[in-house]
Amino acid sequence: MAKSKYLTAPDPQETSWPKGVKYIIGNEGCERFSFYGMKSVLQVHITALFVAAAMAETAAEEHAQEMVHLFVAGVYAFPMIGAIVADRWLGKYHTILTLSLVYCLGHFVLSIAENTLTGMWIGLGLIAVGSGGIKPCVSAHVGDQFGKSNWHLVDKVFQAFYFIINFGSFFATLAIPAIRAWEHEHLDWSINIAGHEFQTSIAFGLPGVLMFIATILFWMGRKVFVHVPANPGGKLGFMDTLSSSFLFMGFIGLPMFFFEIMPALAFWPTLVGCIVVGGILFAVRQKMQQDDGFLAVMFYSLLHLGQSQKGGSKVDTSVDQDSVRNHWFFAAAAKKFDDITAEGPRAVLRIVTVFILISVFWALFDQHASSWIRQAQRMDLNTGLGFTIGSFSWNGDVLPSQVSALNPLMVMTLIPLNLFLIYPAIDKYIIKLTPLRKMTIGMFVASLAFAVVAWIQMRVDAGGNTDKVSVLWQILPYLIMTQSEVMVSITGLEFAYTQAPARMKSTIMGFWLLTVALGNKLVAIITKIPDMPLANFFWLFAGLMAVAAAIFGVRGLFYTYKDYSQE
Repeated sequence: MAKSKYLTAPDPQETSWPKGVKYIIGNEGCERFSFYGMKSVLQVHITALFVAAAMAETAAEEHAQEMVHLFVAGVYAFPMIGAIVADRWLGKYHTILTLSLVYCLGHFVLSIAENTLTGMWIGLGLIAVGSGGIKPCVSAHVGDQFGKSNWHLVDKVFQAFYFIINFGSFFATLAIPAIRAWEHEHLDWSINIAGHEFQTSIAFGLPGVLMFIATILFWMGRKVFVHVPANPGGKLGFMDTLSSSFLFMGFIGLPMFFFEIMPALAFWPTLVGCIVVGGILFAVRQKMQQDDGFLAVMFYSLLHLGQSQKGGSKVDTSVDQDSVRNHWFFAAAAKKFDDITAEGPRAVLRIVTVFILISVFWALFDQHASSWIRQAQRMDLNTGLGFTIGSFSWNGDVLPSQVSALNPLMVMTLIPLNLFLIYPAIDKYIIKLTPLRKMTIGMFVASLAFAVVAWIQMRVDAGGNTDKVSVLWQILPYLIMTQSEVMVSITGLEFAYTQAPARMKSTIMGFWLLTVALGNKLVAIITKIPDMPLANFFWLFAGLMAVAAAIFGVRGLFYTYKDYSQE
């Protein structure tokens, strides 16, 4: 292997801030502004495109909502591949840089083809691949910059990381909807490409500019970054990526995104073909050099299932009954590899049984970018909070897409409030808060948020166009839903990290992000139910969340916590 011209490990003697951190923080702030700014106007913009295609307004809103959630599902499904590309083949730096260019291309397509549904699909698809691909890499790349002597600064850099995400989200959600409204009223720009006229958009173009700046900032840090090399890299890493991509498309990509648009005669052979090709490529890779990662252990355990089941091999009485060597599925793998290697996938599957119900939470949470905007469009958007400072004045009106800026603002307030007041009070006076109990409560809180938003919608429907309900009422469900986010999302990340062995932490983060994709796919499916009033839509999700929270709570009672901290 050729020697790298860059650092491949942090300096263990370095006690100060790594030189590359400022480039990563700057990159993240610009990238998050670009993503949340573009996302904030999708529901309103795509609805307008469907209306322009002679579709009834309610149907247009529903089609737009489905499209928004399919896009978000793509953003959170592709990290399964992005993590493998980074860890196994290209390394984090090259993965982030390459896919950032794909991300920029997606923004460019949106900026010149925003007025066509085809252009929106292509642009959003490219952004899903780009954003989803870099999502599992950036935070890990931050951690890679720190060594033994400055490891005490890691918590501070992640606090800065989380702050810049919410900072970018807040201002983008305020600015981009306002820019879109202003340019639609005052501007009509177009450019000529190869003899074709294209409308240009500041609202979609500015996020693209920010993403390009993010990419430049990241590239500028290349000489001071620690570039942890991919393992195994080279041909083996490429084979890992190729086989995993086919398996991903067979098990996740095709069912999630193409089931409803491909003819059955084409869909099923393609799905089976992807799985078969992925399996063959993986077998070829194993013959080149045997791997002992998640897929290798899973495939070996499946092929040697008879040797693991009771009667297939003797119970090993020299180890604990709960040992992986006595497991019905992983015993053969433990004998083939070792206990620690076989325990990793076992831990992942144990955590996945907990994660699956969190998908319903994400189905609710991400609707502040779709159905909650639909509700705000039917409300009185004058807040009564207008003011004048010098030559600047604001009449108190807000745009429907701007209301979701409440979420990042509330997050920054509720995190310390929970950490220093609410959690200690519950611990002391009500019940000892384990991670799963905290998440269970948070899921019930999410159900309450949708019960409140459903009640508001009933008031909106009763008032009609003559007696509109103030948009200020949405502050209440936003506050409740953000409290739920703090209890479920942040705690879930902590739970995933602590309950996964060291070698499986990247894998489990991929599954965590996949729950977000599944939740958004659920919204896209339910949105297709015909003639469902918006209030009933909200009540349905409130009920689904309550049921999922109850089942999650029961599952939590039987979960045995593992301690991998001393691994």
